[in-house]
Amino acid sequence: MTETDLVLAVDVGGTSIKAAVLDTEGGERLRRVVPTAFDQGPESIVTAIRDLVLDRVAAASDDGSPVRAVGVVVPGVVDTEAGIARYASNIGWRDVPMRDIVSSAVDLPTAIGHDVQAAGLAEATLGAAHGVSDTLIVVLGTGIAAVVVSGGQVVRGAAGIPGEIGHIPVGDLETRCRCGAFGCLEMFSSARGVARLYAERTGSAVDATDVLARLDDDPDAVAAWQQATETLARGLVAGALITDPARVVLAGGLSQAGDALLDPTRQAFEAGMPWRTAPELVTSPLGARAGLLGAGILARTVAEVSG
Repeated sequence: MTETDLVLAVDVGGTSIKAAVLDTEGGERLRRVVPTAFDQGPESIVTAIRDLVLDRVAAASDDGSPVRAVGVVVPGVVDTEAGIARYASNIGWRDVPMRDIVSSAVDLPTAIGHDVQAAGLAEATLGAAHGVSDTLIVVLGTGIAAVVVSGGQVVRGAAGIPGEIGHIPVGDLETRCRCGAFGCLEMFSSARGVARLYAERTGSAVDATDVLARLDDDPDAVAAWQQATETLARGLVAGALITDPARVVLAGGLSQAGDALLDPTRQAFEAGMPWRTAPELVTSPLGARAGLLGAGILARTVAEVSG
């Protein structure tokens, strides 16, 4: 492997911003994670991304393994051609020229992508969707979104935002989402949604990992998790009936719950379409790394284009 094989990948999530130098096999080095500081405002998150990129590019150079390009994936509505983060409700962004901000800071070719679409690209290339021409890849993180693959091609949609399954109104219609609508899936079945359901029952502010850890002996955790998986299954039924995939892949950080997520969700998913055979439902082997790996693929592509 030569120095030109390395790229910097950055995955901006609702909880943290992850960065790592990746080789051609997806191997990581110089990984660093910083919090997504919502309380400091949207501009501070842009600054945090830029500073993290500067820090990791410098660290790679000092390590004797400089990178040839940068890939940054962000949530929300992304204009990948223009390199602009058009809108992200969780962060408060509107029309942020992210590609120019990053590339001007480090003087390297830079690609900007949608975090879920990038995760889907990684799943289709390296993960559970590899070799399957019709798939629905659902990324369960702080929020929820999906990638639709039909006939081996990622569906782009009229506005470039297909797969927004997190905003299908399959939950309690009294619950208002951050997007302004009511009953959105991600308010119940994302990591943030699971924590919210548990907090409403107990008054305790814990994260989804803590809720999972309490499933053996905490009835409130069991009830919150049951509501989350049943609501997720309803969203998956809607997505599957519209897109008709051969396989549905659950990816993202929450997918690492494994059978605790897969078993009840599969049962409710299959029960939700009794008149037909349900698509295969699996969890991703890439887990929370999918977005970062997808950012690396985007960075490698822009590096090849730039020569």
